[in-house]
Amino acid sequence: MSISMHRPIVSAIAIEMLSGKTRLIGIPKQRVQVIMTLPDISEFNDELYEAIEFFKDRAEPFIITSSSKKKCTSLIEKYQLRENLVSTEYKDFSKIFTMMDENKNLKKSLMIIDTNCQITHKDIL
Repeated sequence: MSISMHRPIVSAIAIEMLSGKTRLIGIPKQRVQVIMTLPDISEFNDELYEAIEFFKDRAEPFIITSSSKKKCTSLIEKYQLRENLVSTEYKDFSKIFTMMDENKNLKKSLMIIDTNCQITHKDIL
């Protein structure tokens, strides 16, 4: 795949996950990066879980939320998710990718970054 001059190139950003480990968004990868922002982590549902499982070999998922760590931990236990899938560090991310509304709240969104670090899909839900 070649770089398209019509798509924005992503600024690299380090995000601390609930596991305490840092993951990088916007650096060349072998798989696409799929970033979901959920203001309320309780909006995560069976369909999102199934989609993550279905694409786990082809996509590197991230869930970024403004929910409390306690709510996130409950969700991780319920779905038996990896702790390095969820982050509550939404402020820097939302500024870089314009994911905050006029009241400075995180917007619900889906963004796909290809292996060349270009945004191929960005949808505010």
